[in-house]
Amino acid sequence: MILVTGGMAQGKLDYAMSRLGVTDYDDGVVGDTDCIYNLQKAVMNEDFDSRLDEYIMLHPHCVIICDEIGSGIVPLRREDREWREKTGRVCCELANQADAVYRVFCGIGMQLK
Repeated sequence: MILVTGGMAQGKLDYAMSRLGVTDYDDGVVGDTDCIYNLQKAVMNEDFDSRLDEYIMLHPHCVIICDEIGSGIVPLRREDREWREKTGRVCCELANQADAVYRVFCGIGMQLK
């Protein structure tokens, strides 16, 4: 599994398509393709944790793309803070499991792992 992270609109999907061979993706959902784009949109779904675990087992060579959302202003609403924290914790766990981790900034990918 490969994790790609970075700020919003920094070129993560383009990078994954041009450098990592991604040709098809599911946007904001844990679906059936070999790439999840905008993982942060799916994090608060009720069955997210079990679906993600199952997805990774069925797609061991998948690419997961998630916005880096923990480096900005802390949200005022409790629900938004919980979403932000859960997304960060999910990304930490994914990075730990991943074969490779990339951070994309201005369209340039840097391999972190």
